[in-house]
Amino acid sequence: MQANHDAPYAHTALAFAQHLVAGRFDDAHSLLSAEVQKDLGPEALAAEYETMTSYADSGADHIELMATMESWPDRRKGDLGWAYVSISGDDFAEAVTVVVHDCAGVPRIRLVEWGRP
Repeated sequence: MQANHDAPYAHTALAFAQHLVAGRFDDAHSLLSAEVQKDLGPEALAAEYETMTSYADSGADHIELMATMESWPDRRKGDLGWAYVSISGDDFAEAVTVVVHDCAGVPRIRLVEWGRP
């Protein structure tokens, strides 16, 4: 599986991960769909990220879009793409997987899965 780095949904996924790592949880929150924003506020995003990386002694120093898909079994109408973004440091390797949806012409994340599969 390869990554389509040029797809708008890929840019959204990568920006989301970068905001998480930088501690810009308000910015990460702004990339979520309105429905998901209700369930995952900035504080909840911070808590999820902290839980995912709590075992690490080092901070993240590498963020990479590893894989994308535009077709998968439970794809919904309006979904633009699925993306897997690796987040790692000297002593850990994690990831966020997101589904990016077309929200009135704007790519927004409708699903977040935390951690490596």
